[in-house]
Amino acid sequence: AALSIYPPLLCCSLACLIPCYLRSNVSWSARAQHVAITRDGIRYVEDRRKTCWGLSCMDRGKVSKTVPFDKITDCDVHEPAGNTCICVKNILSVVNVDTASSGQGGLKELRLAGLKNPHDFKKLVWAMKRSQGTAGSGVFSQVPAALEMARCDTKNNNEPDVTSILLQIRDELRTHNDLLHRMKSKEENSSAQTAKMTIDVEENISSRSKNN
Repeated sequence: AALSIYPPLLCCSLACLIPCYLRSNVSWSARAQHVAITRDGIRYVEDRRKTCWGLSCMDRGKVSKTVPFDKITDCDVHEPAGNTCICVKNILSVVNVDTASSGQGGLKELRLAGLKNPHDFKKLVWAMKRSQGTAGSGVFSQVPAALEMARCDTKNNNEPDVTSILLQIRDELRTHNDLLHRMKSKEENSSAQTAKMTIDVEENISSRSKNN
């Protein structure tokens, strides 16, 4: 009879701890997520984290993926509205990224909830996608085009964040371009000096041979 009492007590005690572990699971999941926009696409990483009761045997491994800009077919923002379970208010915006291989059965290639500036993120994604879609113009000339698109998007919203980021990218590319030109000019000067020295040596050898 005593043994029959322990399982219900254990279940009740675990049930009382569910709210505490739910809060911990949300914290573990949120702190493990990282997202960044790189030149290759949208980089999403979930670090190794605790799950369920927080035991080491229940840890979830690291997951990472990159969505290339040329594969993206849609990027939209879902604004929060209404409540979950009647009493929990929805306050997080959700950014959904679709590709040609996703979208079947309501599945998304990437779903990002809780971004601080979701609309700026969306504008930057489209600006980078359009800039990469410009054919035959080179990397350096693609940045002004993306910059103009970002300016058009943010002109009426007074949101200069995307523009400032693209300006920094443009300035860095200009700096790299100047360095490449300087290195090229130095190589040309050194090759010219080497050729001149070779000619002088040959003239000296020929003059000596004539004198002998």
